[in-house]
Amino acid sequence: MSFQIEEFSNGIRLAYKKAANTQISHIGVTFNIGSRDENNQQIGLAHILEHMLFKGTKKHNWQYIINSIEMAGGEMNAFTTKEKTCVYASLISNKTSMAIELLADISLNSVFPLSELEKEKKVIIDEIDMYADNPEEMIVDDFYENIFINHPLGTNILGERKKILNYSRNDILQFAAKLNKFGQIVISYCGPLEFEKVRSLCIRYFNIQVFEKETLIRNTPIAVNPFKITKKTTNHQCHIVIGNTAYHMFHKNRTALMLLANMLGGPALNSILNISLREKYGITYGVEAAYNYFSDIGLFYIQWTSDKQNLEKSIKIVKTELEKFTLKLISENKLQQYKTQFKGQLIMAEESNQGLMIMMGRSLLDYNDIETIERILNEIDEITPQTIKEIAVEIFQESKLSTIIYESE
Repeated sequence: MSFQIEEFSNGIRLAYKKAANTQISHIGVTFNIGSRDENNQQIGLAHILEHMLFKGTKKHNWQYIINSIEMAGGEMNAFTTKEKTCVYASLISNKTSMAIELLADISLNSVFPLSELEKEKKVIIDEIDMYADNPEEMIVDDFYENIFINHPLGTNILGERKKILNYSRNDILQFAAKLNKFGQIVISYCGPLEFEKVRSLCIRYFNIQVFEKETLIRNTPIAVNPFKITKKTTNHQCHIVIGNTAYHMFHKNRTALMLLANMLGGPALNSILNISLREKYGITYGVEAAYNYFSDIGLFYIQWTSDKQNLEKSIKIVKTELEKFTLKLISENKLQQYKTQFKGQLIMAEESNQGLMIMMGRSLLDYNDIETIERILNEIDEITPQTIKEIAVEIFQESKLSTIIYESE
């Protein structure tokens, strides 16, 4: 898969991929700043900033910003993660110039009107309330908060109600200043336009101001002792999360743990825990094993639901499945089957040009390169049964696991 990368004189980089047989351009701007880059007086500001990028610039008001691309038959959106903020658009390729101009404008020239900030605070409070009604999301954030205690990786990306209501426009401006640092912005494009056309548009609209060079410094979380927390809730179901800290994004075993998480609780119906919890015993509707990695640490966890009667049984089943990997080697034949399945899922995911565009921006910021699917597939091929067992011994031993349970009354 052929990518082209260019750095402009002000430090902004362009990641380009030609997509054949499509009329759609996908363009994104990814900043190497997320919620973990907040201090204790800034919790939720990264997410507020994402919202406020759409609320007005020196040139365009919010009506133009939210209407221009949508009325041209496209879509524009944004998201905030622990380590990234991204705004992006997808639209018919003959409107690419308009999209690049608009993305550059909101990325570099947003003015964060006070009247819009006060309205957007109410929107975000409503978003927090919606989230509070979803225990499947709440328990994962609760797990993050406890395993990364007193660290910004553990704070909720949406923020805290009281802090959000008290933030001023100046607070937004101070945090927004973190976005525009030399080398911390990547434009990514996947679509039918030729590289020179995209390059010239990006230079025209993005290479217009000078950024100061600043090294991004992030503090690694301090390890916590394993914990077990049970909270009584009024939910109909019990919600359970079991997990442990894991490898950072540069670790040699990252891809192997991705594979192992997929084996245990990936999207396929034949995942190990879906077979054990759902198909054999009918305990749960769904179970997921997840591995999220960051620049200096990672998190592996398993999440599922159960009725109160089967709560302890379900926990025992999950721990038994994890223990199996610590005690004996998976067979070469079985591992090969799981490898084939995982590679197929990754290849299918690559068919989304929008997803590919977003990955390009994130990858260039993280690795100073674009991580190709071919590289990951080769890494999967090299995984051995011994590697799987070593990972299990390091992460899955019961004495190392932490647990949070939302127990129904």
